Amino acid sequence: MQHHGQRYLALGAAVLATFCRGPLFHADRIRPSLAFSVAIGHTKFSGVVATASVDSRAVNAASTGTASHYDVGGLNRRLAWRSHSRFRTQARSMGTVGQYTGPILTTLRDYTRPVLAALKARPLFYGLFVAPNVILLVALILVFLGGRKDISNGDAMQEKWARYANRPALRAAALMAGGVRFGAIYLRAKLARNPEKKHDLLVAAGKRAVRELVQLGPTYVKLGQIISSRPDSVPDEIVKELKSLQDNVPSFSGARAKAILEAELKKPVSELFKEFDEVPLAAASLGQVHRAILLDGRQVAIKVQRDKLKEMYDLDLPQFDKVTDMMERFKIGVDAKTMFKDAKVILYREIDYTAEAENTHRLNDAFKDEDWIKIPGIIDEFTSRKVMTMEYVPGIKIDNIKKLDSTPEIDRQLLGKLLAKAYLLQFCKYGVFNTDPHPGNLAVDSMVPGGRLIMYDFGQVAYLTEPQCDGILQTIQAIVDLDAKACVKAFVKLGAVKEGADLAVLEAKIEDNFRTGKVKSKRSKRKADNEEQEASGPPKDSEVMKSFVLPSQLAFVARAITQMRGVGMMLDEDWEFIDLVADQVVELQLEKGAGLGYLANQFFKQFQFGS
Repeated sequence: MQHHGQRYLALGAAVLATFCRGPLFHADRIRPSLAFSVAIGHTKFSGVVATASVDSRAVNAASTGTASHYDVGGLNRRLAWRSHSRFRTQARSMGTVGQYTGPILTTLRDYTRPVLAALKARPLFYGLFVAPNVILLVALILVFLGGRKDISNGDAMQEKWARYANRPALRAAALMAGGVRFGAIYLRAKLARNPEKKHDLLVAAGKRAVRELVQLGPTYVKLGQIISSRPDSVPDEIVKELKSLQDNVPSFSGARAKAILEAELKKPVSELFKEFDEVPLAAASLGQVHRAILLDGRQVAIKVQRDKLKEMYDLDLPQFDKVTDMMERFKIGVDAKTMFKDAKVILYREIDYTAEAENTHRLNDAFKDEDWIKIPGIIDEFTSRKVMTMEYVPGIKIDNIKKLDSTPEIDRQLLGKLLAKAYLLQFCKYGVFNTDPHPGNLAVDSMVPGGRLIMYDFGQVAYLTEPQCDGILQTIQAIVDLDAKACVKAFVKLGAVKEGADLAVLEAKIEDNFRTGKVKSKRSKRKADNEEQEASGPPKDSEVMKSFVLPSQLAFVARAITQMRGVGMMLDEDWEFIDLVADQVVELQLEKGAGLGYLANQFFKQFQFGS
């Protein structure tokens, strides 16, 4: 068995060395030393390694890749047996790959002749063990070398994404390779015991995640943006690195931006703008923003879309259909197919800037009388499917906590309240909301005391029906009041309860959640009661979940609240949506027509629970 093991190791080394031989072994390349050291490390026979010294002609022949055609044996070759560790020490001290390449290859050929003979006799055995290991080794080398590609050149990334759009197999391979590269670093971080080393590895994992997501394209960059808004679920070191994806994706050149502008607006840039800044203000997953001055002197921000976005979506989004099929198969209580179908509609609408302009107009009109929030207006005559021009409204990024704290006119806690108020109004009054409130879409200025909230980017917008608006408002009120019966009625109005469901069972479960404090708010009007229940206990979760269905609009509401919570907690660690909007719920209820009966009920609850 030892003899066969030696042969097997020799064969593996010979195949690898032969694969790497030739032009790869030039002395000015990096790969020769890698292949050479791997070959040496895998040709250990009973603790010894074959070496040789040759004259200068053999060295030159080996270094130029012609050793196989040169009569090395005719050059007074001398063989000596030395220990493996001693040989490696000598090899490092010599520092020249060419001095050992020729003799090693010759020696390996001598030792692999009997192995090749055995291979003919046992092709299946050696085919099963040798070939897969060699392929795996080569694949791992390629995977880790692939992670060194430059991602700073935006134009080069555009071309790469375009290739992916036409070659889905290449995209799938890149996804798997990226997962391996990130996973290797993250696993080391999870296993590290030294806190400093763990921190450094998590930072490295975050940087690697950014590189891989950027290389994969817009869909995955958007995934990174979502993750970056969840500091409660992802290590801080990774979140910090992923934040760069919000507005710092590699930008394409000003020349490319000008070409897109001229193609979309049908005029030379010089006839459209008095000035056009070729350096973008920000670059995100779908496009980048340039500052310009119109011929009439108005300052504007121009959003220019990246190439091949639809083709990339056509490639990526069908993969998520497989996930929804699995969710449907396991009956997890979520209408996954409908939800993802609506999500795809939103994503495709997001790459149509005329649709985004329409969404922006609607929300701009909704908040036009409010001085605490600003939504830049759209300039329609300079807007098309791939170009959108809006008012230039600069501000401090909402996650730039240091800059916010150094600005005396800005109050972070007040900003957290304004953010919650803005979304309460979108959910419950206007019936239209931005589903993507990550920090890259939010800024602040000091135009009003305490700070004014600025909202950008309304490409991802969802709409709610009037009953759904009322249902959200009533759900908030029911959680504040810890009123299980009212909560069930609100869920029915939202369309979240299946037809024929046992409402008494739902009410019992919600009442138990309120009683034990599993569902509550800081504003809830009675304390949790952890006393033991009757022997029968509350209904099981699995029994109750069968009665629920999640409409796609509510899934987007949940997503927006989740991202908003991440932003809110950056501003104020005690941020809670229901707590911050509770005082405005009564006002909105009255606006929607609630009468004296509603006011009397609220007064009674206030008196009953002493709050």
